[in-house]
Amino acid sequence: MTRTDVTARDTAAAVPAQRSVVTARTWLQIPSAAPGVLHVRPLTGEATASYVQRLASAYQLTPPQLLDGVGITLHGHGTLPAAELHLNHNAARHLAALARTPLPHLTRALPHLALLGNAHDTQAAASWKRMEAGQQPVRACTLCIRHRSHGTTDTAWVHRPPHRLMCPRHQQAAPDPRLTSPGQTWTAPELAALHHAHQRLLRHPRASTAWAAARAITTRWYDHQQHLTHRWHPASTSSGRPTPT
Repeated sequence: MTRTDVTARDTAAAVPAQRSVVTARTWLQIPSAAPGVLHVRPLTGEATASYVQRLASAYQLTPPQLLDGVGITLHGHGTLPAAELHLNHNAARHLAALARTPLPHLTRALPHLALLGNAHDTQAAASWKRMEAGQQPVRACTLCIRHRSHGTTDTAWVHRPPHRLMCPRHQQAAPDPRLTSPGQTWTAPELAALHHAHQRLLRHPRASTAWAAARAITTRWYDHQQHLTHRWHPASTSSGRPTPT
């Protein structure tokens, strides 16, 4: 075997190793303007940090790795549900390109996707912002999320009004961000019946007027201490029943 043959053999043996290195590094070097391979749909009302977390899980990355891979500089530290990610306009464009979702659709789905700065800024930046307790998102239905995330995760955080916190299909509800997982409502079937009745009421043409009137009445009752505040007296009447005071 000549020296030329030995050199050609060594070169051919080195090619597969080089390709494997390039393939492994591409996970952390996703071009900012190129669309991603996976399509993870955002939930209506989902927290921005929650969507970034689900998108990163689909690619088997952490959120900082995903953002760095698409050219977004991350500032600060935070965790859900106490903090939220805020992206400037350029960072939102990069995220929309990776997610293969038009930016207007993404901004409608993610209510806290703050498009800060000018659209012509060269830097793409994201930062963590703490949220007040009343503004924090709550856990979404685990089975719905598992289906939307291709089985990669069952955790997502959403901003939804009180009448949309229950999933009647999977009988789960999470009314408080302090809960680590949604509660099971199958043990209280009356909640499903009330949810169905409330949804039917919302479809009424005068639903908003009725809601405003009901809220004004109950608020007035509370302000004037006319709501039910009876305390039962330990003393009993001649019939043996407690008497209210």
